[in-house]
Amino acid sequence: MISRDGYLNKLIESRDTDFVKVITGVRRSGKSSLLKLFKQFLINDGVEEERIVEINYEKFEYDELKDAKSLHEYVMNRVDGDSKLYILIDEIQEVEEWARAVNSLRVSMNSDIYVTGSNSRMFAGEHMTYLSGRYVEIKVYPLSFMEFLKFKKYSLNDLDKDFMEYLRIGSFPAVSLTDSPELVEAITAGLFDSIFTRDIVLRGRIRDEGTFFKVAKFVMENIGNPLSANSIKNTLVSSGHRITSDTVDNYLKLMCDAHVLYQCERYDIRGKERLRTNGKYYVVDTGLRNKLIGYRKGNLGHVIENIVYLQLLMFGFDVAVGKNPSSEVDFIATKGDVRLYFQVSLTALDESTYEREMKALKDINDQYPKYLITMDKLDLSRDGITHVNLFDFLLDRWN
Repeated sequence: MISRDGYLNKLIESRDTDFVKVITGVRRSGKSSLLKLFKQFLINDGVEEERIVEINYEKFEYDELKDAKSLHEYVMNRVDGDSKLYILIDEIQEVEEWARAVNSLRVSMNSDIYVTGSNSRMFAGEHMTYLSGRYVEIKVYPLSFMEFLKFKKYSLNDLDKDFMEYLRIGSFPAVSLTDSPELVEAITAGLFDSIFTRDIVLRGRIRDEGTFFKVAKFVMENIGNPLSANSIKNTLVSSGHRITSDTVDNYLKLMCDAHVLYQCERYDIRGKERLRTNGKYYVVDTGLRNKLIGYRKGNLGHVIENIVYLQLLMFGFDVAVGKNPSSEVDFIATKGDVRLYFQVSLTALDESTYEREMKALKDINDQYPKYLITMDKLDLSRDGITHVNLFDFLLDRWN
């Protein structure tokens, strides 16, 4: 099992604190493997295996523990004296009122609790008041490009070729661990069925599956473009489909809840407020996108923008689209007191493209750092704006 040290270190740093550690992310992004790696760390650190309670709700043997009382009783029966129990629960959202059960375990015994979940709706409902202010969320994503190179055991000698493979097959760990095109196709098909059918269509009780996939395809074809439920509805209706804005909005929320899509809201730089209209959507994995709409070698601009957006999330930034009166900057990235501006383009060697991309950054009237990210190897830095090659950014050697 290949370690993902960044995530593992977050668990280690939060170990033995009073907070419940809630690990979230799209299905098959590596949350279960992370729990296994953390268990091995505990054992290597001297924790007896008898003091580690593991429950995986994808296993049939735990089907009888899907209510708060049963889960609580099962774990309490493992208590032996005052020794601390490390509780690792996979896919906790399968438990009704899971937060109530977990908080009761937290206060009833000497414990350190770690849970995973694949759907944001696990945070909905009154039962979450039991954990209000008492949990930390650790967000897990499919592989970054740097992790992809590590999993594939690639050197840094042919990054252009490796990056195109990354875009084509996607970034789920299981996909990166095989060199067989047939197996990659089979794994991707299984991922697609598990995520779209199980986590969205079935969990969301979608009746008109065909219309749902038309919405999903439209969004995937328009990643990086301003979208709203109403604009999507209007486009589909003009093509002869019957759908309402409320239905489109529900479909978008279901895909976001399953961590398939991320909504990047717009931020008024001058007015210093979030805007609720015409945000952009980005997809968690290009392999899933290719499975839905087909792989396309051309039109890489928005795909690269998608990759940069995900990488900023992995770096721990809160990300928004920046709006000025006469222009729009691709990303405002904030973390604490740090604010950075990013403009992303496939290339800016053409003078008109360069001026257009730079204008969006020059229009911002403050002193925070501004970056232009492209695949160009020639340094295009100018007027206080730093040009960063895409690979330097993805390999974290830019700042």
